[in-house]
Amino acid sequence: MAGKTSAAVPSTPSKTKRTKNQPETVSMDVDIQESAIVSSPRRRKNKKAKKPVESADSMLNDEAYRTVELKQVSGGTLTHEAIVFSSDSTLFFLAKDNAVAVYNVENAEMVQSIAGDRKQGDQAATIHAIVADPDQSRRGVYTFSADCRARLWDADTGRLISEWRLPGGVAVYVVADPLRSNAFYCAMRQAPVKNQTLNPDKVKYTVTRLTLAEDGSVQTEPLFKMSGAVGLCVRGDSQWVAAYGKFRVVLAQVRGSGQVVQHSWRMTERVSALAFHPGEPVLAVGDWRGRIMFWHCVDAELLGSQPSSDRRVTRHAHHWHAHRVNTVAFAESGTTMLSGGEEGVLVLWQLVTGARAFVPRLGSDVMGVAISPDQAHYAVTLRDNTVKILAAATRGLVASLQGLTFADSSQPRLARALQSNQFTTGLVVHPTTHHVVLNGEPGHLQVYSALSDRHVVSVEVASFNRTGGSQSRQPHVDLVQYSSDGAWMATVDSRASAECYLKFWNLDPATQKYRLATRIDAPHGGVSALAFQPPRAGHPLLCVTTGRADACFRIWALQTRGTDHHFWTCRSTARYREQFPRAVAFSADGSTLAVAFGGAVTLWDPETCLTPAAVLVASAQTPALSGLAFVGESSYLAAWSSTRLDMWNLLTGSVWWTLAMPLLAVTVHPRIPLLAVAALQASTADPLDASLLLLSPESPNPLVALPHPTGVEALAFVPSSSTKRSSHSNAKQLADPLDHNMLVVLTPTGLLNVYGANDNDNKEIVSKQSSAVAMSSATFANIFGKSKTAPAAAVSSTAANAHVRQAMRLVRSAVQSAYVNAPYHVLPPVSALYDQFVTAQMHPTTLDTIVTSVSEDAEDTVMADVENVEEPVVMSRPATVDDLWSEANSDFIQSICSGFQAKTN
Repeated sequence: MAGKTSAAVPSTPSKTKRTKNQPETVSMDVDIQESAIVSSPRRRKNKKAKKPVESADSMLNDEAYRTVELKQVSGGTLTHEAIVFSSDSTLFFLAKDNAVAVYNVENAEMVQSIAGDRKQGDQAATIHAIVADPDQSRRGVYTFSADCRARLWDADTGRLISEWRLPGGVAVYVVADPLRSNAFYCAMRQAPVKNQTLNPDKVKYTVTRLTLAEDGSVQTEPLFKMSGAVGLCVRGDSQWVAAYGKFRVVLAQVRGSGQVVQHSWRMTERVSALAFHPGEPVLAVGDWRGRIMFWHCVDAELLGSQPSSDRRVTRHAHHWHAHRVNTVAFAESGTTMLSGGEEGVLVLWQLVTGARAFVPRLGSDVMGVAISPDQAHYAVTLRDNTVKILAAATRGLVASLQGLTFADSSQPRLARALQSNQFTTGLVVHPTTHHVVLNGEPGHLQVYSALSDRHVVSVEVASFNRTGGSQSRQPHVDLVQYSSDGAWMATVDSRASAECYLKFWNLDPATQKYRLATRIDAPHGGVSALAFQPPRAGHPLLCVTTGRADACFRIWALQTRGTDHHFWTCRSTARYREQFPRAVAFSADGSTLAVAFGGAVTLWDPETCLTPAAVLVASAQTPALSGLAFVGESSYLAAWSSTRLDMWNLLTGSVWWTLAMPLLAVTVHPRIPLLAVAALQASTADPLDASLLLLSPESPNPLVALPHPTGVEALAFVPSSSTKRSSHSNAKQLADPLDHNMLVVLTPTGLLNVYGANDNDNKEIVSKQSSAVAMSSATFANIFGKSKTAPAAAVSSTAANAHVRQAMRLVRSAVQSAYVNAPYHVLPPVSALYDQFVTAQMHPTTLDTIVTSVSEDAEDTVMADVENVEEPVVMSRPATVDDLWSEANSDFIQSICSGFQAKTN
């Protein structure tokens, strides 16, 4: 498999010295993740030594990768390059990272995606420029990518027609030669070395004329050099080429003999746009003050035949914009000029009469304008990754296409302007629509469908004045969470560090829009975490927030006045040792609240919040935790920081396993026991060389491991609408972890990589560990016969843990007395209780019946491994809680005993 991550043979596990009551630590260095995996305690005495823990590379062979595959790539940047219309004006092309998306002009629907064969690397590099093929006999498009290649594609079929290797480096800012169909003007630079950070102001470009021959050869004609070039334009007669940088404009006359006469000017205002008038000897220059200056300098007699610098030329200004002018374009007739900037308004200048027309409220900064060859449509690109097609005659909206706002916010050229618009919400999945919700425009949330690659809606959380000109006063949405039924949304927004608001929004069933119900000003002085409690019968809906400045967390309760008036009030406040809370999570039934204070996890009763019911600390060296989550509906709690993931078993009150590695993102499935981890490869310094691990809470050994060399910004599980696939008779095959769910990965460049189960059942092969777990049930063997394949040894046997043995005995006693009516998170899975429960139900009416008893250790092993014995086993005298109280060695087990004692009484 191309790009597959191979796991090296791990070194021999080294056991550290430990005391009698200290858990055994096993560390392994595995190339796929270079992590230290700490196993759960094992204290089986007088038993035969078990086999070493199965290494990651033995479980994850080459074929194991086939269970999960990349289904699609959504999101991406739509507007980092100008839109290009086809020669017949029926299609328009967008450079979407390493592909070209072809859309219909009338409805903005995608009709073709030109990406080549990514496995062979035909189009694996980012596309820097696209140019429509001027040949009227076909609808083609030229692409110039970062791999120093130019390609010609058929827009109707997606077929590669021709390919050229560019000898001068990477071509950017490519403009077609108006007179020759196979010639182009571009700014060329050397390809950067991997992981090299380029200063855009110091990059040296060579403005070059390229000629792409049919035989695959390339002719280059260097014209002039320039540092920090950010734009290029060519006049219709191909005799004048202009380029601009920050404070410099270069105008070059290209003569037929190959001679180039260069003229340059240094500007007092920063230049932001450049365009030639199609009929007059005028160069239009836009700057950051909002002016469009007409330079009457495109004249060989005026400038002379010798190179010059800062020559005085006649200029006059067209001024309407209050801020920077981002784009300038002329209609073919030369009577109309279009411009746009930070105001979010498209301005149409009638140059003959001096009149102006406006297309206002476009929703974001105008970054570019393109005019179709038939002059019937305008294509406007906006800063929020939106493309709008307007009718030239009526200036009305024809079609709109919106991409992922985060994609355009992540572009380096906009990084300085968007410092206040950081990505803080993560990927939040709406509970009913299954759309992902994340940061959008300043003060907005974007709802996006990752599976259909479509923008759904933009939710305004905080308004602001787009013409204010102050980036620091723009609002930013810090956090967002939804209740389990989607009826309530809670948001936290702020402006710089001075203002902070907690808002509760109620969903209107009639309009399907969220309406503001309650606003709390300056909660905590800043909110670091937010979570809704799952609904509980007879209890009001709760929401918990943690403070950044007041070192406490608060619980907010939903109140109702009348029939339709809902509002939220603070119900309680709690602290723990004056430490600052950083993460919070509710159990699936809402009965337990977990709050992270530093490196400790505290468990609370959300109804009282008087004192923590338990405090879980992995070790004194545990770093400050950044995230908490209950794993599905199991008894496991995941707690993680940037370098460590601890999996707590709440049944035993101990760390089940620990994963020590640089972590980029962690997400937990809300219903099934499954979590996904994005981790860095410790063997490389590349911050983008990541791996995706799908884990079960029962073991640190990954179910699936996939390389992800493009980096990870956030993760989320999204339910899929696909139907359940037919199962095979092969007993080795097990349903994939993503059988009915998709794993959505947001990359730093704004791509949404969607992973799902492999549809080809013939290639489904799971790890040996999963096969062993699937075949470990003796009930299955009793019905269908013993498996011919000997099951592999379990990686982590729960019966080998002394705490688990005590808990199992306690559970057996509770089953026979009160049928375990206790919170789910302190109980083992139902499969572990089934045998004892049925045995208790079918127990003989006479308690004096004596049946052959089994040893305690053997029975513990039966319970932990979900084994059935051949004959029903009934204890001669059910163990009582009093019998077990003296044998409980941990405070956590004693707390469970207290709960069962109260229940049985």
